[in-house]
Formats: sequence, structure tokens, C-alpha cells
Amino acid sequence: MYEQREVPLSMRVTATCRVIAVLWSFLPALAATGQQAPATRGQGPLTLEEVLKQVDAYYPKLRGADAERQSFAAKRLSKQGAFDTAVSFSTDYLAYNSSGTLKTGATNDIVVEVPTRYGPKFFAGARLNLGSVKAPDSNTGSFGEYLLGVKLPLLRGLGINEKAAQEQQAILGERVADQIFAGTRLEVLFKAATVYWKWVAAGRKVDLARDLLKVAQVRAEGIREEFRQGATAGIVVAEAEQEVARREGSLAKAERDFQEAGFALSLFLWGPDGARRPQPTAERVPELISEPKAFTPEQVAEGKRIALERRPELKALRLSREITQVDERLARNDRLPTVDIVFNPGADIGRGAVGGTLKAGLVFAMPLQLREATGRINEARLKIEKINQEERLTREAILVEVDDAVSAVNAAYQRYLAAEKELEQARRVEQGERDQLAAGLSTLFLVNQRERATFEAAIRVIEAQVEYEQAVALYRAVTGQL
Repeated sequence: MYEQREVPLSMRVTATCRVIAVLWSFLPALAATGQQAPATRGQGPLTLEEVLKQVDAYYPKLRGADAERQSFAAKRLSKQGAFDTAVSFSTDYLAYNSSGTLKTGATNDIVVEVPTRYGPKFFAGARLNLGSVKAPDSNTGSFGEYLLGVKLPLLRGLGINEKAAQEQQAILGERVADQIFAGTRLEVLFKAATVYWKWVAAGRKVDLARDLLKVAQVRAEGIREEFRQGATAGIVVAEAEQEVARREGSLAKAERDFQEAGFALSLFLWGPDGARRPQPTAERVPELISEPKAFTPEQVAEGKRIALERRPELKALRLSREITQVDERLARNDRLPTVDIVFNPGADIGRGAVGGTLKAGLVFAMPLQLREATGRINEARLKIEKINQEERLTREAILVEVDDAVSAVNAAYQRYLAAEKELEQARRVEQGERDQLAAGLSTLFLVNQRERATFEAAIRVIEAQVEYEQAVALYRAVTGQL
């Protein structure tokens, strides 16, 4: 406790002048509240571009999404396996009773089949049957029979078939997976940008709180010295120390908020080794030097055009419609009758051979009812209509999102202008209060209040700048430019 005692008027004036001198020595630091000069930093400022690049390359959620995307490539490869060239070989030895006589023989067949995506199937083969085979028409010359052949669909299966449709849908599905990944990436990068700017704001607030505390600490030390010399009252010392304690509490809260923001940001910072990086230090907080600007109507129109062109949701819907259209084309083809031509010329050579051989034929099949294919056509049409409606709604939702993002940008810009004006006026009022104190017409209590008002106005400037940057990040995300 400081003892309360009467101080002569002359000593009060002297003390007041000395306090003013102390304040004036730190006036440049206080006047620069919210405008800290660049400092030498070990690793340099941590920029948003650096954060987004690191997130894009190493963030586990994106790595997992990329692995899921690649699984669709594996599925596409699996469906393409239906058109792999196939080789089959068979051999049999026969020993059987033929009218009481033991007969023996051997059959050997090898066939290479080459299926195609558009229906025709080509094949080549060789057959060597020796001895007494059961089927007389399957005998061959001593050197075997060699043949080429084709099976050609004329209606059903020509141009599209079930295996070809599955391959086309797998290829389109792979592109859909790309768009799903792109959507996940936009979402993650936007979250990372939002957290980054919160971290920047928290760091800048720590700097402001530390500067404000430093002014109060120096002032309190000067007042304590005046008290020891008997030039000021104890109540003035108590008031100065109370202000120091208040600002120490504000600094502690600001530092805690900065730590919390740093922990949140570190969740997005990973390295190529798959390990999370430690939270960035205060020395890496960049300066808020960007000057907010309002978006023009031309930027809004351009943003809408880019959004409709780039947003992955729209691309995914268009691809989903193509996948369903493949189902519809296949169903329409399945309504046609099966008309297949088989043409299989060959050559039988060796002892007992007959020379040229030929197998040709026509296969016809027609279901009497077409309910299965008709049902699939109707189902595909309804799915396409559903996708069309979803696309219409998604387009409008994207346009609204762009308008909303631009509105947020411009609102943050207006808030920034108001906060800058408030800060300017707060500094003028603060300076006027100091002048009043120098003339003996004010008190230390009012000066403290004016300083805190300037500090709070500087905080609002930072918050407006960060709100603006977050709104810009939202605009980049909704237009697919992040």
C-alpha cells in the first residue's frame, strides 16, 4: 500500500511534466499501434501461398482422397480386362468301347480369341485329332487343322454391349472421382486459409497488446520514481500499476489466443515424411500490408463465369449424366434381336487331310417381350431428369455463393474503412488528451482510457483486414480458383 499524503502544488506540476516527458518518449510506439515495422525473421514470414502449397502436397485428408481417386483408375483397368486377348488349350486322350472293340484317340485344341469393344470377336486356332475319335466330323489331317474366324453381331451387341458399357462407365467414373477430389481439395484449402488468417490476426493482436503494456510499464516506473522523490501521490502510483496489471491480463489472453490459433494451423502443416509440423512461431507472423479493395460488378460477372466453368460439382453432374446415358444406349440396344454371323475358314493339312474347310452360320434370337430393356430405358430417363434438375439447382446455388462471397468482401471493405477512420480519430483524441494533461487540464485516468480506445480501434482494423482476406479466400473457393 502506498501512503496517501498531501503533495504541494509546485511538486504536482513538476511530476506531471515528468510523466508527460515519459509519455512523449514512447509516443511513437503508441502512435504506431497496428503498424508494426517489419522485423528480421529467421525463416521469413509464413505466407498463405506457402501454407496452401504445403496443404495441397501433404495434408493427410487430401492424400487419402487422392488414394480413393486412384482406386477408380484401378476399377477402370479391371473393366478393360474384359477385352484382354485370351488363349485356351485343351488336350484329351480317349479309350472307349466301340462295338466290342477298344478304340483309342487324342484331341488337341488351341484357340486365341480377340474380343473388341464394338462387338466383333476375332479368333484363330489349331486342332489336331489323331486316332479314333468319337465324332467322325472332328477328324483332322496328320498335321492338323488351322483356322481363322470372326463372329460379327449385326444388331444387338453392335456398337455397344454390356462389357463395353461397363468400361465406358468406369472411364467416366474415374473422371467423376477427379471432380470429387477437386471438391474436397477446395474445401480443405478454404478451411486452411480461414485458419491461417485467424492465426495472423491473433499474432498481430499479441504485438499490439505487448506495445500497449510496454508503454504502461515505463510510465509506471517513472511515476514510482516520482513518488519516491515525494513529487506525486500514492493514488497515482496505484492507478499506474493497476493499468499495468490490466494490460498484462490482456497480453496473456492475446498470447493464449495466438497459441490456440497456432495449434489449429499446425493441423494443416505436414511434411513429406507424413509427420505433422510444429506450430509456427510468432516471428513468422506476416505483416497485414494488403490494402482491401471493393469488388467491381465486372469482377462479379467474371467470377460467375469462372465458377460455372470450374466448379467440380457441375462437372461431376455432367459426367453422371453421361454415365446414365450409357445405360440408356445399352438398354436400347438390348431391345434389338440378336443377329450374329459366324465365318470360320480353315485349312486341314497332312496325311488324310481334306484341304480347305469352312464353318459359317447365322444366329438369330428375339425375345417375345421386352419389359426388362424397356424398364431400364425408363429408369435411365428418370435418372437423367433428376440429374438435370440437380444441375439447374447447383448452377443457381453457385451463382448465389459467388454473390454472397462478393457481398462479404465488400462488407469487410466497408468495415475496414470505418475501422481505419475510427483508429485515426482515436489517435487524435488520444493526442489531444495528452496535450490536456500537459496543460494540467486532464488526468492519467483519461489518458489510459484514450490509449485503450486506440488499442481497441487498432484491433478492429486488424479484424476487418482478416475478415476481408477470409472473404477473398471464400470468393476464390466458390469460383474454383483456390
